[in-house]
Amino acid sequence: MAKLINVSFRLPYKLTVTKSRLSVTPSVGGLATALRSYFELASHGEFDSLHWVGISDISRTVFERASTLHLVEKDNVVMHPVFLPTQAKERFYDGFCNSIIWPLFQYFPSFVIYKQEFFDEYVRANELLAAQIQEIFEPGDTVWVHDYHWMLLPELVRGRIESAKIGFFLHIPFPSFELFRMLPKAWGERIARGLAGADVIGFQTADFASYYVDSLRRILPGITFQDDVLTVNGRSSVVKEFPISIDFEKYHAIAASRQIRSAVTKIRHRLTAHKLILSVDRLDYTKAIFSRLESFELFLEKNPDMREKVSYLLLLVPSRETILKYKENKQNVDALISRINGLYGTIGWTPIVYMYKSVDQKRLVSLYAAADIALVVPARDGMNLVAKEYVASRPDGDGVLILSDTAGAAEELREAVLVNSNDRQEIADSIREGLKMPKAEQRRRMARMQEHVREHGVLAWATEFLESVDQMSGLIKTTT
Repeated sequence: MAKLINVSFRLPYKLTVTKSRLSVTPSVGGLATALRSYFELASHGEFDSLHWVGISDISRTVFERASTLHLVEKDNVVMHPVFLPTQAKERFYDGFCNSIIWPLFQYFPSFVIYKQEFFDEYVRANELLAAQIQEIFEPGDTVWVHDYHWMLLPELVRGRIESAKIGFFLHIPFPSFELFRMLPKAWGERIARGLAGADVIGFQTADFASYYVDSLRRILPGITFQDDVLTVNGRSSVVKEFPISIDFEKYHAIAASRQIRSAVTKIRHRLTAHKLILSVDRLDYTKAIFSRLESFELFLEKNPDMREKVSYLLLLVPSRETILKYKENKQNVDALISRINGLYGTIGWTPIVYMYKSVDQKRLVSLYAAADIALVVPARDGMNLVAKEYVASRPDGDGVLILSDTAGAAEELREAVLVNSNDRQEIADSIREGLKMPKAEQRRRMARMQEHVREHGVLAWATEFLESVDQMSGLIKTTT
């Protein structure tokens, strides 16, 4: 049996060392949760083991003092931590990944900081990962590369292991050529070629896939694309959408459990308001948090009859706190929440309940199950799994999802109340609409969305992607 070599920036478990003892705890990221669920549901399928390559949270020196091994195994996942010096990690992760690619691909070009040393470190990090993959690769293995941190990796691995089965999946948006061309020409060409080294190049939506093909056509000569098959220099790849999803049954079962129903009762009892609106986000400027707070303020201003009847619970997860734009964003959010609460709050009612921390899955599901409305309105998002998690966590079939039309999830969850994240009046009106929506209408919409998320869960997503890699790799071998 072959193994699946999964590659992402973070490992699925966080490594920490206390008093020379290595501790391994689950990561809370969407990818780690999704892939762990896939492997549990698939019972390994065609793979006998899951190996995961990613950047270590701790230094090599600290790791080696705590462990005689160069890999860690937890819950049938074999992890291969890769170590980057602090400065290299800063230039690669804080620099190229999150000060260039992240803002540019999310349509915030004015936030981009162009530095050649950032790209140089990005290249070195990708080369280091390619060497690690080559070291553990065996014939028959499949390499699945995830996200914008490793866009050079498919070509680099292909150069080392020509026959490897390689898939690449981009979790964030791919921008239109007008944005992509803002990268220095050499960088853009290297990235476009890098992805083309994969047998399958997956995106969250059909639009993102078409933007990549369009950019490649404009950058490199001799490109052909027909029926989802891209051919570059005589080598073919499948390019199409594979919208990521969640383990619907797991969230649904947790939400229906006695423990969570009890937690929901306690949450509702603690609130003086009758209705609860919930947002769950990383504290990131792409999430349009400032805009949504102003929309809620506008709702309170225009609907005085709803004051003291509704509370807005804003759960923000700390993110990239070392980057200046994120620090500034938090300061602005904190100040705005204080102003709105000071203006509209009363002794017995706080309009915005603000939580700035990570929570575990059960606590998160209890919040989903307690909320009358989920307000999910990012400025731009590859998918946004919070929307799908909320849908799965409504065992009674009610609840209202207000969703930004620029989130990838809007392509699938058409029964949500869709809004423009920049239109504060539209969001304010949608909040009132959601609070007034009859239960029958809520259940009609929710039933359609639950049916879709149940049918297109994480198992279907990963299975379709990996089968496409296997089929494409076999086709290439047959024709060569």
